[in-house]
Amino acid sequence: MSNKITRRDFLKGMSATAVIAGLGSLAGCSATEVPEATIAASSTEAATSAASSGAALYKPGTYTATAKGMGNVTMKATFSEDAITDIVLDVSEETEGIGKAAGDELIKQFMDAQNANIDGVSGATITTNAAKECLNDCIRQAGGTVVEVSEEEEELDLTPSRTVSSDAVVIGCGAAGIQAALVLQAAGKKTILLEKGGSCGISNGSVAGGPALAETRVQEAENATVTAETLYKCEYGFSRGTVNGSLLRKCVDVGERVVSNFMDNGVNMGLRRDAYGMGFRARHNFANLEGKQVKGVDRFQPLIDKFEADGGQFFVNSEALKLVKTGDAVTGVIVRHTATKEIVEYDAKAVLVATGGYAGNDKKLREIYGDITVWPLCNTLSTGQGYDMVIEAGGIADRNWALCCNEFGGANHKIPVQGPAMRNANIALEFAIYGGLIVNQNGDRFMNEQYLSDRPLALGGEMALREGKYYAVVDQEMFDTCRDKGILEYYGSPEDWYVGYTGMKDKVMADLDEGTETAIEQEWAAKGTLKECAKFFSMNNLEKTVEEYNALCDAKEDTQFFKAPYLLHKLSGDTYYVFEYEMSIWSTFGGVKTDDYARALTADQTPIPGLYVAGVDNGSLYCSPYYENEGAALGTAYTSGIVAADCMLEYLNA
Repeated sequence: MSNKITRRDFLKGMSATAVIAGLGSLAGCSATEVPEATIAASSTEAATSAASSGAALYKPGTYTATAKGMGNVTMKATFSEDAITDIVLDVSEETEGIGKAAGDELIKQFMDAQNANIDGVSGATITTNAAKECLNDCIRQAGGTVVEVSEEEEELDLTPSRTVSSDAVVIGCGAAGIQAALVLQAAGKKTILLEKGGSCGISNGSVAGGPALAETRVQEAENATVTAETLYKCEYGFSRGTVNGSLLRKCVDVGERVVSNFMDNGVNMGLRRDAYGMGFRARHNFANLEGKQVKGVDRFQPLIDKFEADGGQFFVNSEALKLVKTGDAVTGVIVRHTATKEIVEYDAKAVLVATGGYAGNDKKLREIYGDITVWPLCNTLSTGQGYDMVIEAGGIADRNWALCCNEFGGANHKIPVQGPAMRNANIALEFAIYGGLIVNQNGDRFMNEQYLSDRPLALGGEMALREGKYYAVVDQEMFDTCRDKGILEYYGSPEDWYVGYTGMKDKVMADLDEGTETAIEQEWAAKGTLKECAKFFSMNNLEKTVEEYNALCDAKEDTQFFKAPYLLHKLSGDTYYVFEYEMSIWSTFGGVKTDDYARALTADQTPIPGLYVAGVDNGSLYCSPYYENEGAALGTAYTSGIVAADCMLEYLNA
């Protein structure tokens, strides 16, 4: 590709009065004094770039603005008559290792450009956009002219400045990538591990609760061994043959190797309880000897240390952009090192794509699941780039597209938080999983609500996903009992409700009054008569639905959707609450079609030589809806990295 100047580059050469308009002017406000990233102008170059006219461009002074990123992003920008002379950017509420790490680089780019028209920081798009909004607002406050231009897709010059050779390249330091890199390097293959984020502790695999594995030393120590046959039958049977059964079987067989890679390198693992009544304890956890959960860098750094000690090379802030092909084979990848903006070609005999799905790509989520709100509670650096690269290289998609839904409650975009904070943002979100009456936007009942309680990761989540928005209907009795005594007491402490007894025992919603008041203020909850609540949410059928539901409760038999009788509780009284919920997710599923050697396939089912796919980028390993046993996503991601590495070694040694 030849060097090209883009519209963005052209605009950078204009005066400070020409900046891309943001999403609208934001009211300025004072910044809270918290840890900040600060870079002052160190030369007169920026100041003179916009002063050719001799006229004052700005009203000198310091201006403040705040915009919504993952949290609040706040900026103080200082102006002379003809330049931006200083920027203080507070990104302390942004995601650790992503947005929080972007502050200094964003300030440098703003100061160099003297406007908001910058490349930004790869992987920190939400924080970048918020910072741009802040600077545009400060420019407006200083009297600068904002010239609106349409944003055009930038053509990036992919000509590498240098080429690095290796045996294998692994794209993505997540669950699959870290396991594959360890196996490859331990086998003596020169391996390069690339991570888009700023550390090894960014991925879902480094922070997720724990993997479902079979036949491990951890299970044996507790006399609770889950055989490979049991786990395979559970997952493959649930998939109804929609995944690659041979590849899944290989993954199930290597569970102990995952445990070995962690425990032999100093990361302790334990065994979790059977939370959803599967009849076996496959899900493991990561805990130190004091029982504290081990996450992020603490979980993955010991593995990185081992990988590097064996001779592997690990690079962070490294964004893979394009796979390199020689004939039909993939022989490398073009990478941009975002901190230096250097373009490097990493050549290899085999490449593994394990970039973690597309949870950070709202456009793709809407294309697949409809124009609804889906809140990622996970790493949003995964934007589907790995999938796109494989498709561009000749691969095809498999048919299974699904989401791993939040099992702890609902979400709503009207709550002023983003990311993982949504999970615990308001106690009233938990009515979504309490087994009571759930309706859709028409006020109609549409599901067996017990699925949201007992199988929320897959079945309940899938049912709610079909509606986009769903609503819990609560009367005053249920409200008061859940607040003071807990949901078990409300249902009469039914002995048959396994999930209730294992997950909700002794739990009360002590902050429910405050949470509900906040929800009403934010307009995702209504309180009043049933008619008033129905009117607030424009539900034509709510009153009729409650009447019909109460008849089922009186009969102690759900002849509509067949919910267990112990979760049928009549709604009554003059005061009701209706809570509006949207989807929130831990991970995405769906992607590249592979064979049972984890090799990407073309449309005629021919493997692309040298190209492998693992983790949630592998569309042949995950079914729709997602497996019903918890820990399946992480377990399959870890194990698929090992299986892919084994297959890569066969290819490299051939």
